[in-house]
Amino acid sequence: MQSLMRKDLEKIQTDLEKYDSIREKMLEVSRLATRLSDMAIIMMHRGDLKKAKDTLLQAENSLREIERFLKGNPELRKSGNVVVAYQEYTEAKLLYHIIQEGKLPSLKKIGVESTPYILGLLDFIGELRRMTLNFLRKGRAVEAEKLLNLMENIYEDLISLNHAAIIPMFRRKADIARKIVETTRGDVVTEIRRMSLEKAIRGLEKKVKEK
Repeated sequence: MQSLMRKDLEKIQTDLEKYDSIREKMLEVSRLATRLSDMAIIMMHRGDLKKAKDTLLQAENSLREIERFLKGNPELRKSGNVVVAYQEYTEAKLLYHIIQEGKLPSLKKIGVESTPYILGLLDFIGELRRMTLNFLRKGRAVEAEKLLNLMENIYEDLISLNHAAIIPMFRRKADIARKIVETTRGDVVTEIRRMSLEKAIRGLEKKVKEK
């Protein structure tokens, strides 16, 4: 029985080695992009928006490098590290625009595909909870309520999408997001009631003193 020609085996081996090299480089860049996006989120929570913006630009450059790798190897777009890189970048950009502009940026403005945008939005609900709790601690109930409304709207819009469940991790992330929204709603309602009660007590004490 005839076996493969040696020159064909050599070509196949060369192609495989080239593919593996590209895959390794892309994974390295993907991890870098993810790490930079995570760092940018931390910087934003610390109030250092300038550093966060610069770090996001670095993450964006890493994603451009990934795109160059993907041109010749589009099947790698579905690999876990690549999906996470775009997803984390989306989450960081969403947070940056909310802090800077007070509104969600569009899919076009983020510059990613639908899948990482959806998954990034679901994770972003957790960042909104963090901001909501910060507002509650400062006694800023109005701002906290606005963020809660945004969380609820994002969640409701995403679960209303047909066929979204075909996206890997969508159901798990949606379940987590739902629990976060419900818990945050309870926190906001409880704090608003507490603040209202304190206000009523102060008003009553003032009336008693005036008599």
